[in-house]
Amino acid sequence: MNTVITILVTLVMFGFLIAVHELGHYLVARLFHVGIIEYSIGMGPAIHTWEGKNNDFSIRALPIGGYVRMVGEPGEELPENLPKAIGKTSINDVSVWKRMLIVLAGPFTNLVISFLLMFVLVTTSSHLASTTVASFQENNVSSQYGLQAEDTILKVNGRTIHCFPDLSYAVMMDGVKPVDILVERNGSEVLLEGVRFAPSEEDGLTLGTFDFYVHEKPKTVWNLIYESFWQGWNSIYVTLDSFRQLFTGRFGLEALGGPVAIGEQVGNVIKQSPSFLDTLRYLGSMTALISVSLGIMNLLPIPALDGGRFVIYAIEGIRRKPLPKKVETAMTAGTMILLFILMALVFLKDLIHLF
Repeated sequence: MNTVITILVTLVMFGFLIAVHELGHYLVARLFHVGIIEYSIGMGPAIHTWEGKNNDFSIRALPIGGYVRMVGEPGEELPENLPKAIGKTSINDVSVWKRMLIVLAGPFTNLVISFLLMFVLVTTSSHLASTTVASFQENNVSSQYGLQAEDTILKVNGRTIHCFPDLSYAVMMDGVKPVDILVERNGSEVLLEGVRFAPSEEDGLTLGTFDFYVHEKPKTVWNLIYESFWQGWNSIYVTLDSFRQLFTGRFGLEALGGPVAIGEQVGNVIKQSPSFLDTLRYLGSMTALISVSLGIMNLLPIPALDGGRFVIYAIEGIRRKPLPKKVETAMTAGTMILLFILMALVFLKDLIHLF
């Protein structure tokens, strides 16, 4: 039963994020009167298709993506039965800047949803953690290098700390080596150089150990808005930094995970959460982070992704003429094949790890 629930929850999570992403493209395309042929959730063979007032909607078998088929895209001819209630303008006939907004709308919508989810999580939390040290854990290390109770941590290695997730991530990632910490102490700023934290091993990765407790913040309206924004921003920072760590070699390829790995995490959350409310909160937090990852990944300048389409349109704007269709099609098809190969490798890795 747990396996069935895990699969269903994972499918709903991915389906929701894909639907949100494609809805961004869809709404902005409609805003500019671009003809829509189909709005699809999933890839591969259609499970169910129904006709809407202005276009078809479909759910497809593979929950690994989705798409909005627009008039004028490669291979998309205007069907004779397309309803006449909407203008059937080809995407190639609208200005370059409008096309750029259409491709950016999907990732942007994912980021907006992530911030909205974070706001819900923050406002429904039982407490807000601050960045002010309350006390130290037993066998702590950091107090031996100058950190004191009632210090409010302002910066770690030069990076401004706005919220507790900022602080926690900075200690984990940078705390494997001595770090410089700027604190506010008795109304003055004090720079603590070479603060150390005990290292720990987790899944083959060395991390700094967070070894102190922090005070709570009052749940005022301003604090809720402040925390929602900066915790949402932290999700973006963590995602970008994870890409950087992957490309610089700190994270190995084993750090890459796909739907199977995420499904495993969902299953662990369902099994280990002490209450239904805690389960919802953990799943909401996962959804927010995955939404950020989906939005940022799609902004990568790869022709098969939204970021690549944006670059192609930008080049067209600079050249004042589009790239040759053969070149554009070859670039898109080639990178699409590479992406599918990468997805297949990640899927196999996750399956091997699972069994």
